[in-house]
Amino acid sequence: MPQIPVKNCSGCTACYNACPVSAIKMVTDDEGFSYPQVLKETCINCGKCEKACPIITKPVLGDKYYGGFVAQSESDEVLNQSTSGGFIDALCKQVIEKLKGVAVGTVFGEDFLPKTVIAKTNETAKLFRGSKYAQSELGDIFKEVETILKSETYVLFIGTPCQIGGLKAYLNKDYDNLITVDLVCRSIPSSKLWRNYLDWQESRYKSKVKEVSFRKKTYGYHSGALEILFENGKRYKGSNRVDYYMKAFHSDICSRKSCYDCAFKTAHRVSDFTVFDCWSPEKVVLSEMTDNDRGYSNVILNSQKATKFLDDISGIKLIKADPKKMLLFVGGMATESIKYKTAREVYYKDIEKLGYFAGSKKHIKVSAKDKLIESLKPMRYALKKRFK
Repeated sequence: MPQIPVKNCSGCTACYNACPVSAIKMVTDDEGFSYPQVLKETCINCGKCEKACPIITKPVLGDKYYGGFVAQSESDEVLNQSTSGGFIDALCKQVIEKLKGVAVGTVFGEDFLPKTVIAKTNETAKLFRGSKYAQSELGDIFKEVETILKSETYVLFIGTPCQIGGLKAYLNKDYDNLITVDLVCRSIPSSKLWRNYLDWQESRYKSKVKEVSFRKKTYGYHSGALEILFENGKRYKGSNRVDYYMKAFHSDICSRKSCYDCAFKTAHRVSDFTVFDCWSPEKVVLSEMTDNDRGYSNVILNSQKATKFLDDISGIKLIKADPKKMLLFVGGMATESIKYKTAREVYYKDIEKLGYFAGSKKHIKVSAKDKLIESLKPMRYALKKRFK
């Protein structure tokens, strides 16, 4: 079993998938994060888990960029439902429709918990749209992907940098029919914390959740907010300024322990594509443009394969951009770990002991000023559109 500290384990499941005798199981701790646990009576000491661990056996990083683009979908539907520019949607269609392959990404599963699934149709791949701010369940997905790759079917795998690192280490082989995309990630809370938050919201609105949209563009891309639609027709909206879950996330108080010293926060990646929010498109593109506040994706090409793959892509507007400037204008999120907060351990314990709302209020402050600014958002957006 990989002998790495708990604080370094990202829960990528590579060791779990690699074990030939099922001597490793993923066990969820009190905070809701999964870690590998060895069944000593079953383990045959073959060492395959250590070879598959991306912390012990680090995947080889690329050493240069093959290009960069600012991307925005040409479809209003895709753009409205996507967190940023909808580039992932175009990739999925390219693989599923043109290459007759499959796409692997994250959806909201049962009880709105994030889960990584294999999409064989565009209808399923549509569920990848929008961010999911909680760690997804991977299960046996690496083994399933390997089986598909061996059948010479194309696979597009979309995940966080640690998930891509885990997949690459697990496979330990380059496949021409594998296209990987890492989504630049600030950090990740647990799915248990996310469910606790939803349970609290359901008690407030006296109804089950029907739909969830992180960073909905109701007031534009630059003022996105978490929106929840309930079965009784009521709707909740809350931005990073006033929403307890999103404010905790941006306060770096609820992340997985490995996120505070992330081994995958590097300028160069093992993936073919690196994709992340583009907040300043006019500052990174190589030609003049105006930000329309509908959302853009930064896209960095890390391999020759990525370059060839874009030759035939459709439904997306691509504007050449400088990869180094992209990383500069994302505020270090791609290359720097979040800062550890001493209150983190107490935060999770207080949520468990006091309940979601009381535990959150103890650590997350939402001021009267925050609430006032939030209440003025619809008026500010209306004025902005009027005088645009």
